[in-house]
Amino acid sequence: MSIVLSSTVVFFLVWIVVRIVGKRELSELSPFDIVVLVVLGDLITEAVLAEDTSITGALTAVATFALLTLLLSWVSWRLPKYRNVFEGVPTLLVRDGRVLDDALTAERLNHEDLLTAAREEGIESLDRVKWAVLEQDGQFSFYAEEG
Repeated sequence: MSIVLSSTVVFFLVWIVVRIVGKRELSELSPFDIVVLVVLGDLITEAVLAEDTSITGALTAVATFALLTLLLSWVSWRLPKYRNVFEGVPTLLVRDGRVLDDALTAERLNHEDLLTAAREEGIESLDRVKWAVLEQDGQFSFYAEEG
């Protein structure tokens, strides 16, 4: 039972950290960040399993994480009113060619990040962008004016 409890606590701690870190940062992981995540995974395993290094303990921890993931998904689907809490929301960054600085600040982005993403989509200037959106998964979507 202690494995289920510690798995639950660690699951929600990881969920909160991922939500705080932000959409864009998670989509741009560097090799060092990946190594840190692997080490973090090992530390989480030690915290969850404590002294129990049996296969049963590991299976219990993995099953708890899987069930909690399914539970959050189900709750998000069942309670659409709270979906933003579980899945996040897209953020409008540009409207009618005008950069929304408050949105950039809220997402911890700068103009260069936005311009780089636009160039990657073949957009030379934000003046012709009707909307630019930072999606929940950290990717940018651009909607340019026709013509």
